[in-house]
Amino acid sequence: MNAITSLKSYFIGRVASLGAPVYARASQIVVPADDPHDEWADHAHDHDPAEGQSFVIDYEDHAGNLSHRRISVWAVQRNVEGVPILLARCHERQAARAFRVDRIKAVSDFDGTRREPLSRFFLDTFGFTWPQDAIRVPPAEPAAPRWDRVRTIVNGSGVVLLVALAVADGELGAAEMEEIQFFCERACAAADLDLTGGERERLAAYLGRLRPTPESVEAALDTLMAGDRAAIGPLLKAGLKVIAADGTLKEQEAVLLDQFCHSLTGQGLL
Repeated sequence: MNAITSLKSYFIGRVASLGAPVYARASQIVVPADDPHDEWADHAHDHDPAEGQSFVIDYEDHAGNLSHRRISVWAVQRNVEGVPILLARCHERQAARAFRVDRIKAVSDFDGTRREPLSRFFLDTFGFTWPQDAIRVPPAEPAAPRWDRVRTIVNGSGVVLLVALAVADGELGAAEMEEIQFFCERACAAADLDLTGGERERLAAYLGRLRPTPESVEAALDTLMAGDRAAIGPLLKAGLKVIAADGTLKEQEAVLLDQFCHSLTGQGLL
């Protein structure tokens, strides 16, 4: 097993056994007796990665059945009609499902907060506008393009892997979040983009909804390996800080990450 395969196995193992996210209104969860038409087709392609953004949806399927369920989105696809489809892990089914955004009636965070309007949520979270005529940003206002750039920089930095390290114990704590946000802000600064206070708040909300899936972790690692290998060391070093933030860093994990870094870059972390 080579270093890249071993690294993938390590990170995927961190998230593969995660249980469903804790939801403040768990008593309201409901799914139809069956939802075969929402099963994800293995032959689907042309995905845009979505890092594992996680939330609760109110959804109406093709037959009019309503559900209230927790999902973690790992890709976005458009059908022949141009409708975005969220490819996600449904935590109630413990299986992959595909959700048309035009059938999503409401979105909530796991603390029960409703995200409104939906058009702004989709734009902030995935970078697309739906309905297509819902938001009209004045040409003089650069807010949307700047946020798209923030998302691109943050996702390209491998942040999903840091979150995978942080949530393996079941939750993303404040200390871990602080380390991850600091890493993201440094990545933006390195790209000559200094975040405003509002952008930092949006970034915190974005990171707080991340709950990586095996699919999103593998995609993040593929992107990392296809880029500049020099980025691997700082990312894994940040990973050590994230794991240590809640006081649970184990020596064997530190040694393992150090070995990965040395194998892939020729330089160690310790």
